[in-house]
Amino acid sequence: MMTKFFVSLLFLVFSGFSLACEIHLPAHLVVLSDRAQFEKSIHHSECSAETIIKFAEILSSIEGKIPSYQLKRMLKVKNESINIQPAQIQVQHLSHLIREQLSLPSGIHLKSTSAINTSEILTLDAGDKIQVECNNCLYGVNQPINVNVVGFDGSHRSLVVEANFRKMVRAYKVQTFHPAFSEISSSSLTEELVEAIPHTDLVTDLSTLQFFKVNKPIKAGSFLRRSDLNALNLVKAGLKTEVIIENSLLKLKTYGVSRSNGSLGDFVEVFHPQKNKKYLGKVIDINKVLVEL
Repeated sequence: MMTKFFVSLLFLVFSGFSLACEIHLPAHLVVLSDRAQFEKSIHHSECSAETIIKFAEILSSIEGKIPSYQLKRMLKVKNESINIQPAQIQVQHLSHLIREQLSLPSGIHLKSTSAINTSEILTLDAGDKIQVECNNCLYGVNQPINVNVVGFDGSHRSLVVEANFRKMVRAYKVQTFHPAFSEISSSSLTEELVEAIPHTDLVTDLSTLQFFKVNKPIKAGSFLRRSDLNALNLVKAGLKTEVIIENSLLKLKTYGVSRSNGSLGDFVEVFHPQKNKKYLGKVIDINKVLVEL
């Protein structure tokens, strides 16, 4: 009777080992698409669909060289017990490789990547190296990226993926409510980088903000746009106005009386009564115009 018990116990033990969930991964994975489905690249035996989904979530969130026992620990937290081969895997993301290997122009950010007529996850052998190139890149949408794999044995292979880039610009968000026709200062704004989309009309430079006021109520949290601002009259008709006359060789200063109102960038006529002379200058500051010869 005791002999049958031990035989049954051993059978259950060996059965448990034989039915254990085992996952088999390549030594090196390169994720080519932001929407890659890791479940399709995981080879396994005796693993439930739920286990594979949990493992795919972990695999998609890591990068670098990871010992398999660390992955096992992560799964154990999720109440999953698995065996993983090989003992170490390397995971790289194409999006990071592009940022590391391509000299992106200032303000250009990578938005997304996608595989073209190829698997979303590239499998490599241990020791393989990967290089990315963007020939004649315009850094817009649907840009072809060459992915070159140099094998540890000296072999070469290439494939093409698509990358979408976006241009980021400086923008300013209003911190507090501003009523209509009030002045707005840079201290009431926070700077953020946002994607440059045509016709957004965002204010990207605060150097002349002091010469404007808002033309409507501005809610807190709104991005400041040029259409939200009205220019102040910096030069007023009938008032004494400074005239700066300059070219590449000289710079002169004189005064006159403005013939009209003008805001920043407007051209106004300034009359010098003593000289009986007229100047047409561009408004550059309060009671100040510039005449360029």
